[in-house]
Amino acid sequence: MGKLETYDKNMAPVAAEGNVCFFDPKTNPAFVIEGLPWFRQNGNYHRLPDDCGGKVSEAVFWLMRQPSGGMIRFRTNSAQITLRMKNLGDYQMSHMTACGQQGADLYYKRACDPEYLFSGVTKFNEPATEYETVVFRADDKEDKEILINLPLYEELGEILIGLDADATLETPCARSREGKLVVYGTSTTQGGCASRPGMSYTNIVSRRLDMEFVNLGFSGSGLGEPVMGEYLRAIPDVKLFILDYDSNGGRPGTLEKYMDQLVANIRAGYPDTPILILSKHPFTVDLFIKEFVALRARTLKFMRDFVEEQSKTDKNLYFFDGNKLFGDKDIYEMTVDGTHPTDLGFYTVANVLTPIIRDLLDGKGMPC
Repeated sequence: MGKLETYDKNMAPVAAEGNVCFFDPKTNPAFVIEGLPWFRQNGNYHRLPDDCGGKVSEAVFWLMRQPSGGMIRFRTNSAQITLRMKNLGDYQMSHMTACGQQGADLYYKRACDPEYLFSGVTKFNEPATEYETVVFRADDKEDKEILINLPLYEELGEILIGLDADATLETPCARSREGKLVVYGTSTTQGGCASRPGMSYTNIVSRRLDMEFVNLGFSGSGLGEPVMGEYLRAIPDVKLFILDYDSNGGRPGTLEKYMDQLVANIRAGYPDTPILILSKHPFTVDLFIKEFVALRARTLKFMRDFVEEQSKTDKNLYFFDGNKLFGDKDIYEMTVDGTHPTDLGFYTVANVLTPIIRDLLDGKGMPC
């Protein structure tokens, strides 16, 4: 990598210029931390309360320390923004980029911009766990909203945000939509294998709707255990729940075993809030292996039947067939390994889900 950076400077991390002041979002009230409901309780960037050990599986207890969906928002006129990061583990996957797993990316929105726009991503030399790099640079000091997406697949020990010494720092504007949208699910939900955090489908839809999302995707471990319903309902001001765990809960049978209890536990705290149940997106393995073809058919029928039966008394329970999540063109070009979406896959999922989610939030039910 060092040799490549010598030949192509665009591959190298960018160093800050001039006087830079670093701020800790944990202690500075100008920064708004989103997507991590237990942040103030925990004092860290974990996705569930730190005392959940022994209540959730060992895998979930480990994965919940990875802050997928966590965001930091603020307002500044700084001409450059630098991130100084410390991860508590190192790069592990061959089929997911290092910056997708343990990096961060930055979006900005000026007064003239209708939505957040991408600026930059952390660049670092593998297998670094501590690094510093510029993720935004401009000629002028223009006022702008900043959104930083946190790592998808690595525990974040510290993130410090560097601004020009003479820059302003203020709290961001309120979101266009109040409340939270909570997604519970699998590795796809968690963001595997997006090239950078902002390309996870939950982060894409969050930007489009300008709404806080809570990502409770647990890689290989979204089994739908009833206790997860207790954590879901403990999150305040939820406007919509999405249950997207077919690909984890189907094969071991926990989908059928626990779904009624999981939904009942959510309903104990949110009796009328819409719940959208998704079946899994297309997998290439489902084309050729009879066991998985039968598994998809079984779980799809179960979820359809479950929602049809429950909706006789629960008018805010909905189902969407995940076979449609990759659209109707080039559906087998959407993954990195036949299972986990690439950026193209996540972008397509976001395109399909955004109007559905918008209609559910607006009280219109499922679009025809």
